[in-house]
Amino acid sequence: MPLRRLREWAARTLSAAITRLSSWLGLALGLVLGLALAMPAAAQTPAFEWRGEGSFPLQYTETSTSRSTTRTTNMIPYLGLTGTATLPSGLIASVFADGGHGRLGSFLDTDNTFASVGTSIAKRWGAFTAGVSFEHTRYFEGTFGEETNIANDVNLFASYRFTPNAGLRIRPSAVMTMRVDDMFAVQRYSAGARIDIEQRLTGPWWFLVSPRIRHLDYVGSDSRRHDTRFAVVAGLRYAINDIMSTRMLAGWESRGSTDPSRDAQKFTIGASLDFDVDFTRADFTRPR
Repeated sequence: MPLRRLREWAARTLSAAITRLSSWLGLALGLVLGLALAMPAAAQTPAFEWRGEGSFPLQYTETSTSRSTTRTTNMIPYLGLTGTATLPSGLIASVFADGGHGRLGSFLDTDNTFASVGTSIAKRWGAFTAGVSFEHTRYFEGTFGEETNIANDVNLFASYRFTPNAGLRIRPSAVMTMRVDDMFAVQRYSAGARIDIEQRLTGPWWFLVSPRIRHLDYVGSDSRRHDTRFAVVAGLRYAINDIMSTRMLAGWESRGSTDPSRDAQKFTIGASLDFDVDFTRADFTRPR
């Protein structure tokens, strides 16, 4: 009976996620096709790719505030689709749609589900990338239940990929964000930085660690509120092949605020089965 209830719950969760995400993925498809059709026929043919990604987690999270401690278990998947075109000018144009629950160790604003769609323009100079993006996100209570918030984010981002050898990958990145509501009234500004480090241990096993910091300044009715968040996530990744991997992670986040009711400490631990596939060059069997 417990196994049967688990199967029924998983089926309901996936059904709700697919229903919510279908419209967003359809919009992304339309935007990408429109972008491709708009390319000048006489120009150099742009490099184009479809990329799909997803994560199926089993995650435990404990959140402690001055008033209470909550404990949650999450099995809601994350799914995303991105279309990218490298233009003759060297710019990289993308449209994307994603949703579900935040990935294992991501520490998003809320612990509930979301669905988003957006677009970005970036430029790459060797290992350095910088660009701007716009993202429209809807947040939901529980598993795609009642809509709780709508956010529109304009982001300036930059990152650098440093690979001193085949077994070590280091990627520092930074982002500045302005969030507005549907009436284009500014709600907050934020700036964040992180370093993602991957070190091969042996064969398909990798050690992961990602320290990060984020500062948020609110305006309007919360104009005196300022939040600072520190977090670190670490664990192991096992690369099954070029597309699939599994991760086992633990993470901690400290949220401090000028509004004491917003102070919180979070701890999470879990495992996930992930996929990241470039549909133009997919090889589902070759081990990494």
